[in-house]
Amino acid sequence: MPESLLEKRFWRYWLGGLLIFAGMIAVNPWLANAVSPSGIMDHQSAASAMRVDAIQSAWQSANVMTVAKWSMVADLIFIIVYSFGAYCGGRLFAQSERPSLRRLGRVVVIAAILFLVTDYVETLCQIVQAFSFRGSDNLASIAATAQPIKTTAFLTSFVGLLVALILRRTSRRDA
Repeated sequence: MPESLLEKRFWRYWLGGLLIFAGMIAVNPWLANAVSPSGIMDHQSAASAMRVDAIQSAWQSANVMTVAKWSMVADLIFIIVYSFGAYCGGRLFAQSERPSLRRLGRVVVIAAILFLVTDYVETLCQIVQAFSFRGSDNLASIAATAQPIKTTAFLTSFVGLLVALILRRTSRRDA
């Protein structure tokens, strides 16, 4: 059976997003230091201007502030590419004849949309602070609040798609 346009988009964008994510993970160790041992994740969860300023000052001292800024821009690209791929995958599985795949597909669609919104909010708050080289209590608080929600949504969409792929494969074998 030939792949539908939806399935092609799922594979292209979802895997493309994961490839961008792998690149961001590879760059993150450059941003890790005594002030931000988890690199960019510390900036994402920094809930105060003082903490953001400390992280950014450490990056500036280590001459990696430009790397941090580009990493945040890459994150914006990753968010849209991955979210679109996950959304397409969720829609693909939501069209399944199997009720379990339909339900899982709907969960993935919701998780993909939630990830898109929360990660964009978080990353835009980060970018404003990074490019102005000044922390903001309001923006830091918003980013820190969005961070666990976007992480949960990402994990839900990622694991949900892996489970859906396994379920689809086992159902094709049984047929």
